[in-house]
Amino acid sequence: MIYLILSGFFYAFNNLLWKRILSKFDLWLIIGLRCLLTSCIGLSIIFFFYPNIFLNLTYSVSISILMASIFGASGLITMILALKDGSLTQLGVFNLLIVFLVSSYLFFFENIFLQNYTIASIFIISGFICYILQLKKIKGVKKNFSYRNFILFTLMSFFFAASLLLHWYILKQEVPAILSVTFQEIVVFFIVLIIFKFQTSLASHQIYPQTQKILKPVAFMAVVIFLAIWTSFLGLQYTNPLISSLISLITPILTIVFGVFFYKDQWNYLTLLSLFLISAGVYLINLKYLPQ
Repeated sequence: MIYLILSGFFYAFNNLLWKRILSKFDLWLIIGLRCLLTSCIGLSIIFFFYPNIFLNLTYSVSISILMASIFGASGLITMILALKDGSLTQLGVFNLLIVFLVSSYLFFFENIFLQNYTIASIFIISGFICYILQLKKIKGVKKNFSYRNFILFTLMSFFFAASLLLHWYILKQEVPAILSVTFQEIVVFFIVLIIFKFQTSLASHQIYPQTQKILKPVAFMAVVIFLAIWTSFLGLQYTNPLISSLISLITPILTIVFGVFFYKDQWNYLTLLSLFLISAGVYLINLKYLPQ
C-alpha cells in the first residue's frame, strides 16, 4: 500500500508542475520532451536490470500492453488539453470519477467484494455530490468550467480507468511493472510526435531555443511522473484496480489543495465536507488491509 500512497503524492505534484509549465511554453513540445526523457529512464532500467524481459513476452501480452498504453496516452493528452484552460480543482474532481468507473467494472465483471464496500461507497459518492454542489457556490468556477473542459476531463477519466484495468490484467501475468511504464511513455511520445508536426505553434527556428529553456523543468517532471507511474504499477501488482484507484484519491485531494494554495482556487465548507467524506470512505474500504 505504501507504493500507492507514494504514487498519489507524485501524481499530485506532477499535476502542479504541469499547470505551472503549460502556461509558458508550447503544449506538444513539453509533452513530447517529457515522454522522451521518461522513456529513456525506463529503457535504461530495463537494459541494466531486466535485459531478458522481451524474450518472455507473448504476442497477446504485447497487444494488451499496447492497448493499455494507447488508453493511457489518450488519458494524458486529454488531461493536458483540459488542464491548460481548466484548474487543478477541476482535475481533482474528475480524478474521483475514475474510482467509480473502476469500481463499477469490478463489481459487474469481476465480482470483487470488499469489506465495508457499501457504506464506503456511500461516503465516497456523497463526498463527490457535495463537491459538485459546491462548484455552484464558488464565484467564477461556473464561468471557467466550459463544456469543452467537461468533455475532455470526462474522456480523461474513461481513458485512465480503461488503462488502469488493462494494466492490472497485464501485471497479473507477472509482467514487470517497468515494462508497462516504459511502453506507455514510448507510445505517448510517438503519438505526440505526430500531433506536434501538425499542431505546434512554433516555427522550426524556435524549437531548439525553447527546448533549451524547458529542458531542466521537464527533466524534473520526467523523473516525478516516472516515479508516480512506477510506484502506481508496483502497488497495482499487489492489490487490485479498485484499491489502487481508491488510494489514489490522495491525488485529487492534494491536487485540490495545491490549487487552493498556489492558484487561489476557491473552496468553502462543502469542499471540506466532501474531502472528509471521501477520506472516510477510503479508510473504510481499506480497513482490513491496514496494519493492526
